[in-house]
Amino acid sequence: MSTEQNKVVEPSTHGGPSRSGQTAPQMSGDHSLHFMAKVTRMLKAAGVLAFVAAAQWVLLVIVAETQYPNYSPQHNFLSDLGATCHRGLSLTPITPCVIVSPSSLIWDTTLSLMGLLSLVSAVLFYGATRKKGFSILFGIWGLGALIAGAVPENLLLSVHELASLAAFLGGGIAAIVAFWFLKSPLKYLSLVLGLFSFASVIPVTFEGPFFRWNGIFGLGLGGIERMVVYPIIIWEIAFGAYLMSGALSTSRAKEAK
Repeated sequence: MSTEQNKVVEPSTHGGPSRSGQTAPQMSGDHSLHFMAKVTRMLKAAGVLAFVAAAQWVLLVIVAETQYPNYSPQHNFLSDLGATCHRGLSLTPITPCVIVSPSSLIWDTTLSLMGLLSLVSAVLFYGATRKKGFSILFGIWGLGALIAGAVPENLLLSVHELASLAAFLGGGIAAIVAFWFLKSPLKYLSLVLGLFSFASVIPVTFEGPFFRWNGIFGLGLGGIERMVVYPIIIWEIAFGAYLMSGALSTSRAKEAK
């Protein structure tokens, strides 16, 4: 009886057949394709979450503003939609909180949702790219928004303000850092939006001197805060669309080859 039938094909590292009948180059190619597909799925999922996070926030903030009587984008902070617990630079003690329904519920929900979706998007982005610095900054933007939504002004004002500031800084710097891996023209728009948002944090943080000097360039407290937040929101929508397009997936797969 021949022993040919009892022979076992051993794994080969030199192009010969493996136990599965595939050569090493074939296995390497299959692994590369599997990796590319996984990266693409993760980045597209991250893109969808980022896009939805920012888009739903824009729409629901408009709804919340319509439900708040005499709300002023110039004089009211965005967070006043959830609970108005202070009036800018008033020298009198903090006034009792004013909570308007359903504006409060809409604001707290949309802000928390934006934060949660952005945070998950950052985690998925890191899993696909291993870009640690950007992912941490983007995650801080999401986590800060999540905490600010879960802890409105009427609960713990100091926690709300610190979380908001962390979100402002994380989102603005994330947009700046994204310049180094996005493709043109989005990389330049990302840089401009990030720098604009980051620069606007200064008068928001040190609002006293700016407000007494010129009313914060005529924008008021609410207006200058929006100059911090809206550039990040615009960037996140564009960033999400960019990830969904697969533009970053291709370059990431090439790097891994």
